[in-house]
Amino acid sequence: MSEKKVQVTIGNTISVDKPSIELKKNQDNVKWVNDAGTQFGIKIPGYPDPSCKADGHKYVCTSGTFPNVGTVKYDVTSPGKPTLDPDLEIIP
Repeated sequence: MSEKKVQVTIGNTISVDKPSIELKKNQDNVKWVNDAGTQFGIKIPGYPDPSCKADGHKYVCTSGTFPNVGTVKYDVTSPGKPTLDPDLEIIP
């Protein structure tokens, strides 16, 4: 299993360093990290919510693996900020 790291930056808006992530079906998961410790949420339609928690001075959300091939738009949210909707590209 491989963990794909995505850096989440929250200022006036939310941004990620990888707007599209390629994941291998049933093998890869995603770890979203905000180094400033700002809380955020991840919603992936059709999948369980990732586990989110403070980790030292960082805030981290970690997903499970993905059993279905295809492209999934997911939401990154933070209070008072516009929602960001990047992609997960799940490949065989």
